[in-house]
Amino acid sequence: GVEEFSESVLMGLTNEVQAIRKKMEEMVPGLDLGDAGTLHQWYLDSYAGQMPDSSSLRMCMNTNPGYRGLTHPCKDVEDGKFMPDLRYRYLTEDVPTGMCFNKGL
Repeated sequence: GVEEFSESVLMGLTNEVQAIRKKMEEMVPGLDLGDAGTLHQWYLDSYAGQMPDSSSLRMCMNTNPGYRGLTHPCKDVEDGKFMPDLRYRYLTEDVPTGMCFNKGL
């Protein structure tokens, strides 16, 4: 699940996007970037009624039934130990794509 630190990182990113959105709307008359909502709002809109607790971003992510059972992919190393698989699709495709958007802002 998502713990406080991860939630704070995600909230920092979404707050930065919101600050940029607000500044751009101030600088460009008539520009409406209202569709660029917060990450928490995205969960509320995308999974309405499906999360038992939607009071915060962390709770949306932790109580979303679509995420139940998901774990970080690992690979076997030596002596029955495991290491995170840093070449897994979520890390090699999803994370960079999202970060490229934020960096572009």
